[in-house]
Amino acid sequence: MRRVPVTSSDVVSIGYDAAERLLEVEFRGGRVYRYRGVEPDMHAQFMKADSYGQFLFAYINGHYRYEKVTENAETGEPGQAQPIAFVTGNAIKMRELQRACAVYDIDIEQLELPIDEIQSDNPEDIAVKKAKHAYEIAKRPVIVNDSYWNILALRGFPGAYMSSVARWLRAEEFLKLLEDKTDRTIVLTDTIVYYDGKRPKVFSKDYMGEIAPVPAGEGLSIDQIVIMRGQTKTVAELFAKGERGGLNPEEDIFYDLAKWLRLQRRLGKV
Repeated sequence: MRRVPVTSSDVVSIGYDAAERLLEVEFRGGRVYRYRGVEPDMHAQFMKADSYGQFLFAYINGHYRYEKVTENAETGEPGQAQPIAFVTGNAIKMRELQRACAVYDIDIEQLELPIDEIQSDNPEDIAVKKAKHAYEIAKRPVIVNDSYWNILALRGFPGAYMSSVARWLRAEEFLKLLEDKTDRTIVLTDTIVYYDGKRPKVFSKDYMGEIAPVPAGEGLSIDQIVIMRGQTKTVAELFAKGERGGLNPEEDIFYDLAKWLRLQRRLGKV
């Protein structure tokens, strides 16, 4: 595909195939990405953007399927390097993982799959089983993230059953359960698993928070009443701003995973 040189601090050239709806973007450093299903109008807006990098991140990256394009050493023709699949329906988590991995030039692609809800008292066991199930369906390396909530005053409730409980109970009903409790501590156990059909690599971390006195924001009932440590807004309010629940990037397991993937790539294992 012929690409047109552009003036930008990030983007070197842009190519577009209207018939196939393929958009190619070359970045400084020689990286080339191909985005599929990009409409002619979107391409036209991209070419007129004041900032190619900002427009790409806001309207194209994360909105279209893509692959990294490599060059065949023998023919000089472009080939394709498949991104690692992040199995999630959460656009905010997808953007955050992409941001963490972009630092190390690791490509992540969102993949939505019908993964069974696993019930267990062990957060790691749940995430690993989900990752293995996703791998069986996708037939490629996958990343799976799972959250496990523990309200200390309620002896660990709701634990692994949060997805179901959040549908059953409204935010006000959660607060009703804590009316006679002085300890309003809640612990989020966040687990992320990489699985390539061999041995799963697991990252897990606990984040402390408190149950707010009144609900704020929209979305899942639990998100409306949880304020993570160091924050003043509920998880729901932070999600509305496009933030992943107020977690500190330096403590976020997404960045731990990205660093590990970089090392594995250097060793030729990813």
